[in-house]
Amino acid sequence: MSKRDEIKKIWLECFEDPRPYVDMYFDQVYRDDEALLLCDQSDAPVSSLMLQRYLMSFHGSEPSVSYIAGAATRRARRGQGFMSRLMQMALEESASRGDMLCTLIPASEALYFFYRRYGFSTVFFTKEQRFTAFHSFPVSGEYHLFPEETSDEVWCAFDRFQHQRKCYVLHSRRDFYNILSDLKSDGGNFVVMARDDEDRGSQIVSMAWGVVSDGLLLVKDVVGEDSDSRAAALRQLRCLYTDTPVLLLGHPDDSMGGRLMPRGMGRLVNVEKALSAIAAADPGFSCSIRVSDKLLPDYNSHTFIIKKGLCVTDDSYCGKLDFDVTVEVLTDIIFSSSAIGSIIRFPSVRPMISLMLD
Repeated sequence: MSKRDEIKKIWLECFEDPRPYVDMYFDQVYRDDEALLLCDQSDAPVSSLMLQRYLMSFHGSEPSVSYIAGAATRRARRGQGFMSRLMQMALEESASRGDMLCTLIPASEALYFFYRRYGFSTVFFTKEQRFTAFHSFPVSGEYHLFPEETSDEVWCAFDRFQHQRKCYVLHSRRDFYNILSDLKSDGGNFVVMARDDEDRGSQIVSMAWGVVSDGLLLVKDVVGEDSDSRAAALRQLRCLYTDTPVLLLGHPDDSMGGRLMPRGMGRLVNVEKALSAIAAADPGFSCSIRVSDKLLPDYNSHTFIIKKGLCVTDDSYCGKLDFDVTVEVLTDIIFSSSAIGSIIRFPSVRPMISLMLD
């Protein structure tokens, strides 16, 4: 079997995804150069994962980050350390190819504890907002449904909206169409709303993704120019799913009500790249940080000095340290809310991850 076929075989054994979804994933999403496959001593494939590459908006830059998907070990070979070896391989591969951060979305609550062994921290959150089946999502403006969901204009509008988020795992055009294919395989709906402009004609102002799950209309994300246009997209989804309560996975910094809930984890694999981006974005910020990293010592176990817009490594530094932390604590600091960052005098920013094929 090819590498692709071996990994697909493991996937089908370990996950309960419908066959049409699995076929779509391996036909459209899978890439050989992003796949890691671990074999036992007899050369039999036993464990695999996808180490997908994305960009992330981060302090005005767009460093590459990795996303671990489909991590699985064959049932008969579990508990023998294969996934631990594969995770170490994934972190080393992510660091060596120049990624700043490795990310993932645990499939269950228990796995949050498992991934902490490898330096992952819970840094991605979502604001869960629930609405009754009678909520109408009132708006003040006039909007209409944009008919061409896969046009160049829709992609350009989505790309504009996603870049408006301060710290967000960005989707390529290829990712965008894979998201739509995934939604279609789940029986969901994608709506695009527009508003007429006297000078420019019909202009896209918002969009939302929704699918019914466990008796709820799960809105995976909603983006747009402002709160009113986003409400218009939610109202359009409501028209498609009448008499169904709504659960919106909103932006973690949304000022509306709701519960802040864990959404995913992140792990710095290149501390210097993250600190360099922070330094460049704020030349007035200065800081000395010593970091320890048991799994990636060559990359991250160093002392970093931030000053005058630059970050340099200086393991001979003997001055006062502002922080002396493990890599997971530094990940928590960098990706905390701005309110927490102001307390510890660090330019923290809360990240967001959405629309992953999880």
